Amino acid sequence: MRYSKIYIILFVVLGLAAISCSKLNDDITAPSSISVHGSINILSPTSSSFHGLTVKKSGLESCKQCHDSKFDGGTAKVNCSTSNCHPNIDVHQPGINSTASANFHGKYIATAKITMDKCNQCHGDNFAGKVASPACSNCHADISVHKAGITTASSPNFHGKFIKSKNWSMTTCTPCHGINYSGKVASPSCNTCHKNPGGPEACNTCHGDFNNPSLIAPPTDLSKNTDTKIAGVGAHAVHLLNTKIGPLVKCNDCHTIPTGLYSSGHLDSTPKAELVFRKFASNEVGSTTYDFTTNKCASNYCHGSFSFTKSSSQYQFAYTADKMEGNYFQPIWNKVDGTQATCGTCHGLPPTGHVTAALKDCATCHPGVVDQYGKIIDKTKHMDGKINVFGN
Repeated sequence: MRYSKIYIILFVVLGLAAISCSKLNDDITAPSSISVHGSINILSPTSSSFHGLTVKKSGLESCKQCHDSKFDGGTAKVNCSTSNCHPNIDVHQPGINSTASANFHGKYIATAKITMDKCNQCHGDNFAGKVASPACSNCHADISVHKAGITTASSPNFHGKFIKSKNWSMTTCTPCHGINYSGKVASPSCNTCHKNPGGPEACNTCHGDFNNPSLIAPPTDLSKNTDTKIAGVGAHAVHLLNTKIGPLVKCNDCHTIPTGLYSSGHLDSTPKAELVFRKFASNEVGSTTYDFTTNKCASNYCHGSFSFTKSSSQYQFAYTADKMEGNYFQPIWNKVDGTQATCGTCHGLPPTGHVTAALKDCATCHPGVVDQYGKIIDKTKHMDGKINVFGN
C-alpha cells in the first residue's frame, strides 16, 4: 500500500512536469537555424557547415532571435556586425527592398554615408553575389562600377572609363543618381564634381577643358589625350583658338553640333567623329573631304583649293591667265608644327596666274591685309573668300 502511494506521487510529479514542459514549448520557439551552430567549421567559407549557407537557405530573420535585431549581440552575446565580420549587416531589416520603407537599403547607404565597396564583402567584388548573398546586379545592372577608385581619374576603376565602355551612355546612372544627376535616395549628386550646366552631360565633360564649359573641343580628346600628334586632338586648338593667318574656325564649320548628349548621330557605333564641312567660300573648288587613314584634308578653300576667274574681276591687269588659283594643298591634320602654315604653302608667291611680284610687294595692292615684310596683319581678310585689293 505504501508503494502504491509512492507511485501515485511520482505519476503526479511527472505529469505536472510534462504539463510544464508542454507549456514551455508553447512559449519558446527554438531558432530555426540553430543547427548551424553544431559544427566547428561554422566560420569557414569552404566548409559545408559554413553559416552563410544556412543564411542563404533560410534568411537572416532567424538569426535575430539570438543575435538581436541589429545583430549586435543579443542573448547569444555574439556580435555579427564587428568590423572583422559583417560591419553593415544591420541594414537587413524587413522592408530592405521596398523604396517606400524606412528600412529601404538605399536610405541606409545614403544616411550612413558608406561607400559601395562596403557591400561587396557579402555581395561579391562585382556585386554579383557570394555564398550567402544575392546578386545586387539583379536590380542594379551596372552596379559593378562602384569599386574603390571610382572617382579617381588615374584608377582603372574610374567611372569615366566605365561610361566610355558603354559608348558614353549614362542611362544606367540616372535610376540611382537622378534624372538631373542631383542625387536620389541612395546616391550622391554627380553635380558636386560636374558643376557645369548639364552636369555630367556637359560637352566639356568628355572632350575639351573639364574646368571651362566654353572650351569643348580637344585638347583633351575622348581618351584624355592632349598630344597634337593624336588625331583626336590634332589641330583643333590651332583652328578654333590660336589661328595665326586666318579667321577663327567654328565647331559647326566641320561638325554637326548636337543639341544634347543623345542627339541623333552623336553617340553611335562609328569610332570617329562625323565631319560635315560647310562651303567656306563661293570660289572654293570642290567640297572639303577628310581621309581618316592619312589624316589629310582636301579641297578646302583655306588651304588653296580656290579659283578666281579673270573675266569676273575688275582688276584684270593682275592676271597672267584666265584664272588665279591656289596650290590645292592637302594639310595633315595632326602635324601641328607650323610648317604647313608658311607663306607659299597654300598658294604660290604670287599665286598661279598672278603677275610676278615679290613678297615685299604684296602690301602695294593688299594694304591692311599684309605688311611690307609679308606678314599678315589682318587675318580676317586673308581667308574670307575675297581678293581684298587697295583696302577693299
